[in-house]
Amino acid sequence: MRLYTRIISPVLLILFMQTLVSAQPAVEYTGKTEWDSKTATFTFLTSGSMPNTREGFFWKVPSSVKKIVIESNVRVTGGFRVLFREDWNPLTITGKSRNTSVIYGTDEESWTDRNNIAENDKWMYSSVSLIEDSIVYISNLTALNPRGYIFSGYASRAVLHVDSCTLLDTRDGDQNNSDGFAGAAGSSIKNSLISTSDDGIKIYNDITIENVTIRHHRNGAPLQFGWGGEPGVANAAIKNLTIEGVAPDDRYNMAPLTWERGHGGVRNVTIQGLDVNSKGLMYNEEENTWTPAGLFELKPEDCEFNLTATKVNLHGLPMGLCKTKGTISIAENQE
Repeated sequence: MRLYTRIISPVLLILFMQTLVSAQPAVEYTGKTEWDSKTATFTFLTSGSMPNTREGFFWKVPSSVKKIVIESNVRVTGGFRVLFREDWNPLTITGKSRNTSVIYGTDEESWTDRNNIAENDKWMYSSVSLIEDSIVYISNLTALNPRGYIFSGYASRAVLHVDSCTLLDTRDGDQNNSDGFAGAAGSSIKNSLISTSDDGIKIYNDITIENVTIRHHRNGAPLQFGWGGEPGVANAAIKNLTIEGVAPDDRYNMAPLTWERGHGGVRNVTIQGLDVNSKGLMYNEEENTWTPAGLFELKPEDCEFNLTATKVNLHGLPMGLCKTKGTISIAENQE
């Protein structure tokens, strides 16, 4: 038997790669777009929509696209799904105007429930979802009323960096499943506003949070450390975090810092600068009654929660429920 080996010259390989990059990425979108093959930049020039179907609504961004730009005064109705990308090929999604460059989802309340999306799949219907291992930078835009979550990376190495963004759910109701931010270890969110009727930031992995404001609505926890038993150790470094209670009747289903369930998990949290202005009543599921709200709702007794917080202003808010073992050190500013 004769074996033949075909050798591709470096020149041919370079030409082949250039052809892949230069090709216009395929996307179904009703507005105008532009492709710059030299910089691998895909720009949404005018408002428009992805197909209004369950899956077609989300563009699986090709790895040949290095940057997505949304122009000012442009609303992109749809979502972005990011598949596997090598670390040397991160994706950037950025707007020209934080307030008017918008990724839009739907006016429909509880979209994921109405469309029978499984609980563990709801994150894949985010404004931006990192379906597989990848690094994604999102900046200077607004994500509004997503079908599912807002910015999500649940793959083991789905690292998400968000800067100068506004994450909003303005619909009625409190079952829209519009969780704000979650990413793999090494993710970060900075200089951003989160106002959603579900959890603001999920701290399941190592994360950096800086200069972030979270509006605390009736449903959801601004910082959520575990919901269904997420194990492992997560370290959170937080600087200048503001939590504003905005429920009209001052009633909340969860505390500003909540750990609902878990087994064997550890959360180590350091905060330099925390302002919490959220008062009123919190619903106690165990006693089936409303009780005075507190900073914490830490329930799992076989987990560990360690907090060191300085430059803290709680505006008279008590500590709340702390069943989880660990150490809590809070240095509150003198008013």
